[in-house]
Amino acid sequence: MAQNIHTTRFQKVKWGDSTAQIETVNSNGVECLRLEDVQRHFHTVIVKAFLIDNVQKAFIHDETGKNSEPLRIVAHLDKTVEVVGSMKHSSNDIHDQLLLMDGKLDRIDANTQEILRQIDHVMTQMYELHEFTTPRYFFILPAEHSNIKAIDTVQNWLHIHYKLYFLCECSQDPKEMHVAPHEGYSIKRPRDFILRYGPYLKTTLAIAQALLSIGGFAIPQLGNVSKAINDVLPPQLNNSQFYTDAEQKLQMVDDLLNKVDNQQYRAGASVVDRHQSRGTALQGAELREIQTYLERVDDKRSLGNLYRIVTADGHVRWVCHKHYDAISCNNEMSKYINAFEAMGGKFDQKTNEALINQLDITSKNVAMMCQALENGFNIEKLICRECSIGEDDLKKLLDIIINRSSIRCLNMGSVRVRNVLGITKYTCQEMVAEFNNQTMKVRFCNNNQDANVQILGRLLL
Repeated sequence: MAQNIHTTRFQKVKWGDSTAQIETVNSNGVECLRLEDVQRHFHTVIVKAFLIDNVQKAFIHDETGKNSEPLRIVAHLDKTVEVVGSMKHSSNDIHDQLLLMDGKLDRIDANTQEILRQIDHVMTQMYELHEFTTPRYFFILPAEHSNIKAIDTVQNWLHIHYKLYFLCECSQDPKEMHVAPHEGYSIKRPRDFILRYGPYLKTTLAIAQALLSIGGFAIPQLGNVSKAINDVLPPQLNNSQFYTDAEQKLQMVDDLLNKVDNQQYRAGASVVDRHQSRGTALQGAELREIQTYLERVDDKRSLGNLYRIVTADGHVRWVCHKHYDAISCNNEMSKYINAFEAMGGKFDQKTNEALINQLDITSKNVAMMCQALENGFNIEKLICRECSIGEDDLKKLLDIIINRSSIRCLNMGSVRVRNVLGITKYTCQEMVAEFNNQTMKVRFCNNNQDANVQILGRLLL
């Protein structure tokens, strides 16, 4: 009895530099190469088609042109079949790419938000610079001690000699303000002034009363104020007797404002009008008119020895010389933080820790950081994770960090150092450097000793 002998035959298949012998199959008397067999061998490749002599071969199909299953081509054992396909990405690779994309999107969003924030600040600044050409927080007190009981009518109250005092806008919290370092301004037409600004004075008087209750009438840290400013402090502030009758004077003004308010109400003002007028913020034109009511205005137009300053968020404030210097310093710090975050970094203002994560640090980034650190950008700890940086840029940055910055700890992990061609020269896997006065303590992980030597050499230069 005769036996059918099956002879195993192979097709030579090539993908890139890899070549394999794939077993063929007989399908309806035709020797074929199945796509699934090739796919199974080249498992890291997504097989899409086959070429023979640079000609793409059609899969076997029926008379209608529909590919037959399983997908296969006619085998050509004397030829080499080339695979057309693409590399598969592992789930880890896809995850890493998604994380990288998320990081880029976060940086784009952060940059967009920063641009919008800057536009908003500029618009706020343009408006307030135009509007607030005069300090906006002020209150009045009788210039001399008056017998309240002897003043029987509102008209008599309105003819008392009053002085106007400005407040330093050193904080958004009214309780942290203080009286401006000035002797005060006599008011020319007290009746007109009080009728004009009475509703607004109700609010600012409440601030003055709160300051008196917590001792805020005096300039904070008076001993540190320059002699020039100390010489023009209101005499009352240097007089212990002032605190004895200040409360009475404030109450007197409060009573006067209430009487004026009630008198206007009886004169026909509606309840709604009276309610809306109380605490209403003054506009620029109304603030500028204040000077027309004052007996004497400073030649330099620095009312109350206050100086106009623009804060980091674009708002205008009028502050004393001491707080002018402090706010200017804070503004510079805010600029450094904004620039650092715009490049993709993160800064914790509570701990003064800065983080650079998954970022290709450019020469422009390094120049910005070096300038900021030299000019006082207060970073206690700098952490760099999964970043890359040019070799020369790293040298510049380390020099500034060690010799001209406030950084006390530098932590680098998985930081790739590039050569001039942008190719990774070595990678710092893990390094912690601590700086204390003239001493430096450095710790490395045991991996990649060559890179550790390179980094240590940079630190010791």
